[in-house]
Amino acid sequence: MSAAGWDAYRIFLAVAETASLSGAGRKLKLSHATVGRHIAALEKELGAKLFIREPVGYALTAAGERLRVEVEPMATAAERAARAALAEDGEPRGTVRISVAPGIAGQWLVPHLLEFHALYPALELEFVTESWPASVRRREADIVLRLYGPGEENLVGRKVGRLGVAFYASKEYAAKHGLPTKREEWADHMILGFAGSSSQAEFSRWSGHVTRDTPTHFRFSSQIDTVHAVLAGTGIGALTCLTGDAYPQLVRISPDKLFSTTDMWLLAHPDLKDTPPVRVVMDFIMAKAKVDRAKLTGR
Repeated sequence: MSAAGWDAYRIFLAVAETASLSGAGRKLKLSHATVGRHIAALEKELGAKLFIREPVGYALTAAGERLRVEVEPMATAAERAARAALAEDGEPRGTVRISVAPGIAGQWLVPHLLEFHALYPALELEFVTESWPASVRRREADIVLRLYGPGEENLVGRKVGRLGVAFYASKEYAAKHGLPTKREEWADHMILGFAGSSSQAEFSRWSGHVTRDTPTHFRFSSQIDTVHAVLAGTGIGALTCLTGDAYPQLVRISPDKLFSTTDMWLLAHPDLKDTPPVRVVMDFIMAKAKVDRAKLTGR
C-alpha cells in the first residue's frame, strides 16, 4: 500500500464504483477536475495505470483491481468507525442507504416512514431504486432487500417474508375482452412482458410458463410502467400483489396457478450490520415485514 492519503483511495473507489470521473464527483461532491487530478496523482505515486478509458466509462486495470481488493476493507472500517462515533450518545444518526425495488418502496415501506422518523429523528434514509438490487460490497447501498435468494456477495441477514405476484387486467379490459380461463385462451389476449433487468428473470420465466409463451408486443423493465400499461387497458400483466391490489380499477385473475410468491431477503455487509444505524433500520423493516405478511403475499 502506498503512502497516499485516505482521500485519494476514497476517490479511487468512487471512480471504480461509478465508472466515471463525473459520477465520482457527484457522489463525493467534488469537481470532475479534482477527481481527475487525484486519480492521476495516485497513479503517478503507485507507478501503475489504475483505469483504462472504454466507451462505457472507466474500467479498472489488473493493477486497479488489486488495489480495490486492498482498499475496500479500509472503506468499510472507516465507515464502521464513523457510524460508531455518530452513535456515541446512544441515538443512531447519519445516513443509511437501502436498495429496494421501486414498487416495494412505494407501496410498502413509504407508508411507515413517518413512524420511523418519530423513532429515529437523527437518521436519514436513502432509497436506492434505479440500480436495484445495488451492490453492498461496492458501497452502492448499506442494506439490500433482495428477491429470490441472498445473492452472491456473502452478505448477512435473513429471509423476512414472501412477496406475492399475480396476473392483473383493468376492469375495462376484462369487460371488453373477457379473461382467460383455460391455458389455450391466453393466445387470444395481449400479454405484457418483462424487459431488460436480470432481477426480473424469475418473474419472466413464471409468466411465460403460465401463458404458454404467448407472443408479447410490449415489454417493460419497470413495475411502475407495467401497472400504467395495465391501467390503460393495454393488456394483462404480472404485478406484485402489493402494486396490483392497490388499484381498485384492476382485477386479479384469481386461480391459484396464476399466483406465485418469492422470498424476500434483508441483507447487509457483515462489518456494518451491527452498527447502530444499520441495525435499527434492519430491525424496523423486519418488524414491518412480520406485521404486513398478508399484504406482502397478497393472499
